[in-house]
Amino acid sequence: MFKFHKLALQNAKPQHAKILLFTIVSFVILFALTILTFMPVQPALYKFAMAMAMQQSIVGSIFILILTLLVPLLFFVFIGYPLISGTIYTIDKAINKDKVNFKDLFSTFKKGKYAKSLKLSLFALIFIILLLVVNILLSKLLNLGIAQLFGALQGPLSSSDHALGISLTLQIIAATLVVFIQSFIYWFITILIINFTLAFIKDPNKGAWGCIKRGFKGIKNGRKTWFKFFIGLLLLNLLVIILANPVSQLISIGTGSISQKVALTIIYIVSVLVILIRLAVYYTNMLAIIQYYNHDGEPITSTENKKDKKTDQSEQQSKVKNSVSNQTEKSDLNNKKEDVQNNVKSNLNDKTDDVQNKSSELKDQFNKSDK
Repeated sequence: MFKFHKLALQNAKPQHAKILLFTIVSFVILFALTILTFMPVQPALYKFAMAMAMQQSIVGSIFILILTLLVPLLFFVFIGYPLISGTIYTIDKAINKDKVNFKDLFSTFKKGKYAKSLKLSLFALIFIILLLVVNILLSKLLNLGIAQLFGALQGPLSSSDHALGISLTLQIIAATLVVFIQSFIYWFITILIINFTLAFIKDPNKGAWGCIKRGFKGIKNGRKTWFKFFIGLLLLNLLVIILANPVSQLISIGTGSISQKVALTIIYIVSVLVILIRLAVYYTNMLAIIQYYNHDGEPITSTENKKDKKTDQSEQQSKVKNSVSNQTEKSDLNNKKEDVQNNVKSNLNDKTDDVQNKSSELKDQFNKSDK
């Protein structure tokens, strides 16, 4: 269930800090620009609502509203999706154990590649709009069912001594279930978008429709591993849902009777922890989706994981051996230098002794000749 998660984390291990930092930077840029593009939408909606309420002509208001809605859509097509595909490309490089750089985030903006990515941007936008529409309809359907269920339970609950507590608990559980069911669609569309983006990254000349087909094939690959893998993604996401919804709500309720300052501090700490855990889960799931696509859904055996670990260990050992051998080579060179120096010194000493002996002999001969 989590084998692809483990393999992805293991493959990206040497560059986790880099790709995590690059991913956060790209999504911060994307988030900030998205907020800027959506800023004109609210005043346009307000103007449209006021025109409707005052029974004025709404033609101009509708035209302005359509224009303001087009701005974020065009932003996603021309800037948003290419930046997302650059982030996926960066993570893919790290999983394949290639060195990543900050400029990899903007790799899709290169000449010849950017124009080809725009068609995929449109398809990605269509899938996201479809996702939002389906989720709205699904949430309304689920909320309608929950409302009818609560209506049926209201009679038995009203006679209970803990009616308020039971009702609150059931509401929290129902809200968590609704979000969890919606996450099925969210993650399915996310996998599909990442898959056809990877198909484009690996072969930009395939065409938009060919990449989308390859994206679906990455899910329906005949390996019988995708369902388990998908359940693993959902279970990790369920951890985030539980922390963000029931746990946070219970902490807010539980801190209602204590000092406001302490309560706010606890709520802030919990919120930060939830954000960090959310980032970790989303990052891990994204790595796993890319790893699953690269592995083509083939089952991962324990021997394969051991091989990867052995290769990493052997690489580390080879680095250690190389450093040791370099040190030994340096020490050998130093020893050889010392030997050469000693030999030169000894030869010089011998020669100076010979010269001194010869000079003494010559002196003796001169002295004898004088006598």
